[in-house]
Amino acid sequence: MAVMDEFKEERAALKNAGFKKKLSYFWDYYKWHVIGTIAIVAFVSSFIYEYATKKETALYAVLLNASPLTKDSSEYIQSVADYTAIDTKEFELFFDTSIRIEDGSMDDVTYTSVQKLAVYTAAADLDVMVSDSTSFQKYANSYTFYDLREILTPEQIEKYEPYFYYVDTVTVEKIEAANDALDTDFVPVYPNPYKPEEMTTPIPVGITVDSNEWLKENFYFRGEDITLGVYCNTQRLDMALQYIDFLMQEGN
Repeated sequence: MAVMDEFKEERAALKNAGFKKKLSYFWDYYKWHVIGTIAIVAFVSSFIYEYATKKETALYAVLLNASPLTKDSSEYIQSVADYTAIDTKEFELFFDTSIRIEDGSMDDVTYTSVQKLAVYTAAADLDVMVSDSTSFQKYANSYTFYDLREILTPEQIEKYEPYFYYVDTVTVEKIEAANDALDTDFVPVYPNPYKPEEMTTPIPVGITVDSNEWLKENFYFRGEDITLGVYCNTQRLDMALQYIDFLMQEGN
């Protein structure tokens, strides 16, 4: 029997069939169409909902090699929001503790973190990095952060200069040259970041915020001398500077 004739007979028989039989026939022949349609509708609905409810980012801080000390960091986020006059109903403040990089290792966590940090940095999604001075060192010596003298006011420089973290352009240039030459044997020698007088051309690219107890009560950093740097491609420089003022408040 031809396929079309068989199909016509099935259709004719289906007219007199009960509801259960019709439903079974429909499901056998159209289930993948139904599943595909449901999946598409769910995806589109989810996308529309996420787009409609997504808040604009006011600050994205990478807390490198840090862990939250509380299950809920909403109090800390609200304290930053209050200081900077940010409405958290409309804007998001991100304090990302998911990036953990073990120097000299390439385990899954480190590999994923390196990739994520590189992508977010290239996309200009990040505003500041906060980390212990050892973890901070590699990124500080790679033209990643602003020279603080270019973005702070004279009053801020005078007030915060004792807490500056410096790099020497000589060291940075040597690292860049080794990277360009693909010299994997090169091992940089880092000068003391707190002794600019021992450097050829010192540049303050970080500020030590280790005295901020509110920060340390909410986040654990695996090393000492917690330091902040402002990404040179940040799209929210004003908020980054306000966050520095928040961390450097007296009594915190």
